[in-house]
Amino acid sequence: MTTSTHAVAVALLVDFVIGAAKTVAFLLTGSTAIMAEVLHSAADLTNQILLVVGIVQSRRKPERDYPYGFGRSRYIWALLSAAGVLFVGSGVSVVRGAQQLWAPEPLEHLGWGFVILLGSLVAESISLVFGLSAVRRSARKADQSVGQYLRTGPDPMGVAVVLEDASAVIGLLVALTGLGLAELTGNPAWDGAASVAIGLLIGASAIFLINRNRHFLLGPAPSSELVARMLAVLEENPVVARVQDVKVSQLGADAVRFKAEVTFDGRELARRLLAGRDLDATWSTLNGPQALERLLVEFGGQVTDAIGDEVDRLEAELTQTAPEARHVDLEPD
Repeated sequence: MTTSTHAVAVALLVDFVIGAAKTVAFLLTGSTAIMAEVLHSAADLTNQILLVVGIVQSRRKPERDYPYGFGRSRYIWALLSAAGVLFVGSGVSVVRGAQQLWAPEPLEHLGWGFVILLGSLVAESISLVFGLSAVRRSARKADQSVGQYLRTGPDPMGVAVVLEDASAVIGLLVALTGLGLAELTGNPAWDGAASVAIGLLIGASAIFLINRNRHFLLGPAPSSELVARMLAVLEENPVVARVQDVKVSQLGADAVRFKAEVTFDGRELARRLLAGRDLDATWSTLNGPQALERLLVEFGGQVTDAIGDEVDRLEAELTQTAPEARHVDLEPD
């Protein structure tokens, strides 16, 4: 199980337990801020389920119709999840909060609400720490900082969990503040204001995730460090004269396709082939034009085979240098 899968599993369990507790708190208090948090947890729970579906789909083996596999399935399901969070969690929270602001309704049993929200805050904080730990390990593997990985890292699962947990922690703090002000002032409109703030927070997180997954669905290039590392393998090889038409695209969280046209140095290849020959013995066997023709035809075949061998060797070296490069296509130019 990968680190992001662990993070999703922990978040799924935490969201289920917290969602049930928040529902009880809402029924006891009638607070719109707590209702917004119930919707927040419900949206997050749905999101985790869709992320699990995306993980399962992305692990399917390549098929004839999908030769590069299903790695981008993660981005599709993460995008659908984020859209659901935006329209359901954010929309309902803002509308219901606005209603409470316009016509405040009295709140009850706020003590239970505070207890449950504080317990939820502790649980969400633990889930956030776990998610950040998973993202930190993934960022280290990608040679990126945590901030860079959250913005541009190819794995939508761990990033989605961290962003949702972070927004959940902030949302709970906002809900506690709204309830506290409502209790201190006796004005339940503060509860509605907190609900609106939580809804806007959910919406901002969802829009960020939607844009992020849309970006990866378009098949962007991976990090410049990875591309430079792979190009160096080709450019530093004495047999390679020129590399052109390089195309590198992200196929999934841990899969990259690398395609390039390579011009081989024929002179260097010829020198390598001739290095293993006894040229004096070969010259002594040339007793006419037909013998020379046979020798040149044979040598031409050896050059062609050598180019094929070099392509195989370079592809293997690229895969070893960058394990993410699941599909390497080098075309002799």
